[in-house]
Amino acid sequence: MTVLGSVKRHYEKVICVCCFLILFTNIGLPSTSFSVYQPYLVAIPGVGHAGGSVILSVRTFVSLVAMFFVARYYSWLNCRIGAFVASICVAIGFGLYALNTESYAGLCVASVFTGLGYGLGGMICSTMLIGRWFETNVATVAGIAAVGSGVAAVVLPPIVVAVVNATSLSAAFALEAALALLLGLLVFALLRNFPEDMGLKPYVSKKAEKGTGKPKRARVNRDVPHSFLPVLMVAMIFVGCASVGGNGYLGVLFTSEGFSTEAAAALIAVSGACLMASKLFNGVIFDVIGTRNGSVLFFLLFIGGTGLLCLSDMGSSWLATAAAVMFGLGLSLGTVGISVWSIELAPKGREVQTIRNFQICYALGGFIFMLLPGFLAEAFGTYLVSYATLFFMLIAAATVIVGLYTVCDLKAARNGKSR
Repeated sequence: MTVLGSVKRHYEKVICVCCFLILFTNIGLPSTSFSVYQPYLVAIPGVGHAGGSVILSVRTFVSLVAMFFVARYYSWLNCRIGAFVASICVAIGFGLYALNTESYAGLCVASVFTGLGYGLGGMICSTMLIGRWFETNVATVAGIAAVGSGVAAVVLPPIVVAVVNATSLSAAFALEAALALLLGLLVFALLRNFPEDMGLKPYVSKKAEKGTGKPKRARVNRDVPHSFLPVLMVAMIFVGCASVGGNGYLGVLFTSEGFSTEAAAALIAVSGACLMASKLFNGVIFDVIGTRNGSVLFFLLFIGGTGLLCLSDMGSSWLATAAAVMFGLGLSLGTVGISVWSIELAPKGREVQTIRNFQICYALGGFIFMLLPGFLAEAFGTYLVSYATLFFMLIAAATVIVGLYTVCDLKAARNGKSR
């Protein structure tokens, strides 16, 4: 009874684990780790590079459309049931992948289901749960949960390659289908929608309860004028292009430039490990040195890593590893960065709309750039053109976001002195 009582009193930790598993299943399986499958997909007769892009684009398009309806979805279904249904969609999608490794149309249909799982059971569900169960340490918990998708990118690629080599591509897809189903059932068993459902209150840290603690970072709303929002939206689209599209083609980029499938899987795992670490520390770094300076740091890593990926044709394993490390570290801007920017740059009174719009623009960027690389590869014979395009997109996005932070902070400083 004592153990059960202790678990109940600290059930917020179980909720944190559930959010981790939700993102592992609904983002990690269909998105962050999926690039390991791309070399196998483009090699299927009748698919090719253009067809491989379409398969990925179907998933990103469906996830984008699903995000428009996610608020209504969770008004019909609570988070516990909604997350479970999303995981079932991912399981069905991978099951269909397993059954259709020789059917281009079947693979596209499978992507519809994995896209539904991603759009309905990803960051929005996790964020809602964290907001309900935690009054303090929200950023830390969000970072821990976000690591779930990064862990998938580290753990799954080597396993997938080993299973494909030992058995078949269908077996690897079937394994992930079973994993999605198992994790969905586990989350359904453990998850509770509100702390009140268990007679609890949202978690408050001991320091906050005593009144001795203070937040790591004071959230400052810059109250950006509405006229700047269209430019910011374009910047979010560019970040989505690089984060979703760039990450989705890592495997086929490396294999098309002469690296083995095993080496490509290892490089994807390295990038995933760096993404996992970056998600843990991104928010902390933003807290310590400020969002503007933190954004500069991670944009430099993101841009530098993308630039090094453009040199993959040199065949250097050391250069490729450095590219994977820097790219993976910068990727956290697509999750933690966008969340923080949407809070701090939102016009007053439009915080919720801005958060939703930034996420939609991010997803739109992912959809756009999931479609293009395969066709560019067909036209130019290489994926390097796509990564060169992403390189310049990231420079533009960094200029807009960091520049806007600088202007707003300078304006605030002048207004403070005038008082």
